[in-house]
Amino acid sequence: MKKLLFFTLFLVLTTSTFAQKLSALIDYKSYYSPSGESYLEISSFINGKTITYLPTEDGKYQAEVRITVKAFQEDSVVNVMDFILMSEVFEDPDRDTKPNFGEIKNFQLPNGEYILEFSLQDMFSDSKPVSYVDVVTIDFPKHEVCISDISLYKEISRELTGEIFDKYGFSLKPLFYGYLHDEIYSLLYSCEIYNTNGLVGDEQIIIKSYITGFENKLMPYPEAIYTTRLKAKPVVVTFGEIGIYKLPSGNYNLVLEVYSKDSILLATNSYFFQRSNPKIAFNISDYNAINIQNTFVDNIRDTVQLLEYVRFLYPISSPIEKDFYLTNLSSVSEESLRRFFYAFWLKRDANNPEKAWADYLAQVKHVNREFGCKLKQGYRTDRGRVFLQYGPPNSIWESPYDSHSYPYEIWHYYYLENQSSVKFIFWNTDLVSNDYELLHSDKRGEFQDPFWKIKVTQRRTPNFNFEITEPENYFGGNAKDDWFDHR
Repeated sequence: MKKLLFFTLFLVLTTSTFAQKLSALIDYKSYYSPSGESYLEISSFINGKTITYLPTEDGKYQAEVRITVKAFQEDSVVNVMDFILMSEVFEDPDRDTKPNFGEIKNFQLPNGEYILEFSLQDMFSDSKPVSYVDVVTIDFPKHEVCISDISLYKEISRELTGEIFDKYGFSLKPLFYGYLHDEIYSLLYSCEIYNTNGLVGDEQIIIKSYITGFENKLMPYPEAIYTTRLKAKPVVVTFGEIGIYKLPSGNYNLVLEVYSKDSILLATNSYFFQRSNPKIAFNISDYNAINIQNTFVDNIRDTVQLLEYVRFLYPISSPIEKDFYLTNLSSVSEESLRRFFYAFWLKRDANNPEKAWADYLAQVKHVNREFGCKLKQGYRTDRGRVFLQYGPPNSIWESPYDSHSYPYEIWHYYYLENQSSVKFIFWNTDLVSNDYELLHSDKRGEFQDPFWKIKVTQRRTPNFNFEITEPENYFGGNAKDDWFDHR
């Protein structure tokens, strides 16, 4: 069965301090209506302290922001949404007392891949608009089970408020940032599931949700799972809650799967989030009960080699396992080091941890050969880390001789963790070593830099104007085309 992609983006749009001070939050999620139309639900929220207020006819004060959203396919505009978002009317013109304000609107788009262009203009300011461009793919097959984007919430209440966050008969307080601090003890979420009745009739479907580590795809603890059963319908709305009191700080995925009553997987989707929970820390004594006698680890007698093997694990370690390298690696006993090493692979393959380690070691040796340099082994480089964490890319585009650009590589993954057409761009600013650093990626949870095109092409003409996000055209310059056209 074809897997479904959703692209969920949240971003904070803030201009340079050298220009205007307008800041806003844009969040958009893809949905599918019962009438057969797909659309983006676009939430726009303005920081009330960062815009200009002017007097109204009755002597009070109000602000206006013009929001424009355009969807392109190649050179054609598919759809445009343009509206004025108005603040409340105030007696006091002081911006520092003004609350945020926003609007939620639907933006219809058929299945396909689009370039989205957002523009926000303070209507009472002479400053230039804030703009952002990104790529979104919408894919809702009519005759397959598919899932909308997943939404996270701070709170869900049955007491409706009449505000824009009332939905599904609940008052919802969204958690746009995907960031859960240590005072949040439950992961609350919802999504819509489509077309289940077309495959299973009026039977029940099983909805399984669970948390996995972003780096290692392991479930952090047995209770990080929630399962429910609902009757199949054209549109099934599901809510879930997973306790995260014990969830350590780090990056995670919330994975949602839909099954038939016969345990056949019908559809899956995931959502990246971050957790801060300093109360939960790494403790080497947790590994004291691990028995390593007569295991492959017991045969590694060279302490220096064992220490190096443990360091090799860093690119695929969970956040709490990475704490081990930062706080314990230099002082831990050799016996504890062996227990940690064995437990690491036992957790990833309980049936054959030795083979799991051997396969990974072969990958480490490969990246050390391909990406290493005099000062750094390959597994410690950005390309080595990406290779070890995600596997080899489907294709690599190299550009070592662009006249104005630093040498760069674009890695393309056709499909990666419920996200299609994922790319990484690495660049080499020293022009000598083999150490290419990660400059930008559209992979959820990876480093993103909206100015990457400017940075990679400023080898001869440095640019310090942060309002410019596109480089000037020059002979032989292909960085932008390589990113969008390379397949």
